[in-house]
Amino acid sequence: MTIAIADAMSDALGIHISQEGSGVKSAAEVWKSTIATFLAKFVFALTFMIPVLLINNLFSAVVVSAIWGIIALGYLSYTIAKADKENPVKVIREHVMIAVIVIIVTYSA
Repeated sequence: MTIAIADAMSDALGIHISQEGSGVKSAAEVWKSTIATFLAKFVFALTFMIPVLLINNLFSAVVVSAIWGIIALGYLSYTIAKADKENPVKVIREHVMIAVIVIIVTYSA
């Protein structure tokens, strides 16, 4: 929970400073972006807690959370590839492979 809040806050602060520094947006637009970033990151992070709360076995809950993360990453990668007019399979494969490597390295450490 602490990591979810800290991560969401740090990303929201980064968006806030970036948009404030660009001088393109009004103060209200900058704050809307800041709050939207925080809420989106925080709520998405909370979805990974659901398996931990519902599944008695921690290892199984972590596996379910990892699968959920890979599915979400695949969907977002597909959306990004379509928007950039790139090959979705290539983009999804690249992003999922990086995620799997990160999961393996993290689990091994």
